[in-house]
Parts: sequence; structure tokens; C-alpha cells
Amino acid sequence: MTNATLETFQQEVVDASFKMPVVVDFWAVWCQPCRLLGPVLEKLEKEANGQWKLVKVNTDEEPELGQHFQIRSIPAVKMIYQGQIVDEFIGALPEVEVRKWLAKHLPEAPKSPLETIKELLHNGNLAKARKLLESAVKQEPGNAEARVLLATLMIPDEIDKAAELVKDIEEGNPLANKANAVLTLQRLVQLKEIADAPKDDWKLYQQGIAAFKRGKFAEALETWIELMSCNRQLDDDGARKACVALFTLLGSEHELTQRFHRRFTSILY
Repeated sequence: MTNATLETFQQEVVDASFKMPVVVDFWAVWCQPCRLLGPVLEKLEKEANGQWKLVKVNTDEEPELGQHFQIRSIPAVKMIYQGQIVDEFIGALPEVEVRKWLAKHLPEAPKSPLETIKELLHNGNLAKARKLLESAVKQEPGNAEARVLLATLMIPDEIDKAAELVKDIEEGNPLANKANAVLTLQRLVQLKEIADAPKDDWKLYQQGIAAFKRGKFAEALETWIELMSCNRQLDDDGARKACVALFTLLGSEHELTQRFHRRFTSILY
């Protein structure tokens, strides 16, 4: 919040309005509605985190500015952007109404790089999303979310690279479950044999793994769920863990998760 005078108005308001919207609050100490509105505007400016600027003009101390803007009743609030008044109101509006008034005119906040990437993923533009993720990981190696998203795109064809990306994400991190899912599936791909495993069950387990490696996730889930119904001991409940890992990476809204999860849970319980 800034106080403007006749001398500083050009710099604080007009010039500043070419960088961001400026909300000018014309007020006076004796004005009770001004005392109600002022704290609301100051609170909302802090919340906006630089999206717009609040400038206060005391009309008793700066009568020339009041006359210039034809202020006849206070509080009077004007939004100035690109050197022009874009909207205004008079009186102490409640906070919810001030929020609505601001929202009508403030430029939309730019999306973060990850928000843009997630939108691309949602729309199925995987190639562009991957390119942006690779760039994000290169620029910010510690960005766990970018690494997990990139790792998910690498599965199943580049699962070793995917595991390398996420292997150091520690327990307690909100993304640890996805990192562990990648590592679980990598282990399956590398699995050669299980001693003393029943031949038919081991064959079924391998079929699921082979389907996963080919990117046939529905076939993999179908096979692993079938194995769960007859042998939960194989590979320390490996079929269940494989299903959980794949559901975790696909996400709860994915068509395959919705399709297979009920059958999966019916076997568990």
C-alpha cells in the first residue's frame, strides 16, 4: 500500500498502471465508511501478491486530486490500468463484493510451467509435455514433481531411466508413492525367476509382466488380478503390488483404474 500526493501521483499511479492495475482509494480520516473499506483493500492487496497495487489518496490533504477526479463522496475507489480508469465504485462495499469487482478486471495470472505441462498431459499432448518436462528437470534437478511426471511418461519403454529419475525421492515426500510405484514395476521387469514357484502361477505372472512391458496395461492388470485370486503368496504378494503400482501411476481417474479397481478390491476383501 502506498500513499500518493499531487507530486507523486504520476509516478505512483499513472506510470505504475502500465505495469499492473492500480486501485486508488480516495478517503479521509473522519470518514467512517473509509475506515471500514481501507483494511479490506489492504488485506486483498497482500493476498494478491503483486497482481495489483493499492494507492491511497487522503482527500483532505490532497484536495486538488479530489477535484481532478470529481470526488463528491467517499470512499471512492477507481481502478486505473494502462493510464485509463477501467472501473470504479463508491461506498464501503463488503469484502465479497470487492473481490468480485477486482476479479472482473484483473488480468488472469500466468500459469506455472508445471500447470501448463499438466494441461498438455490432460489433453493427450504427450510429446510436447515430455519435451517441457525434460527441460524442467534439466533446469531444476531437485523438482521432484517434474521428475515423477517425466518418469511416468517413460514407462514402460524406458523404465530404467524412469527409476533413475525417482530413486532418491524419500519416504515422507508426497510423491514417494509414485516413485515407489516406478521402482516396483522396474523390479518386475528385471525379474528372471522365482525359486519353487508353481509353474502355472509363475507363467501367469510372467504373462502379466510381458504385457506390461509391451504397454498393454489392461492385459497386465487382467492377468495379475487373475493371479491374485489363486496365489497371493507368489513373489510376496507380487501381483497385488504390481496392480497397486500401475493404478498409482495411471491415477484414480484413468479409465483402466476405474475399470479394474473394483475387481481388484473384491479379491482383497
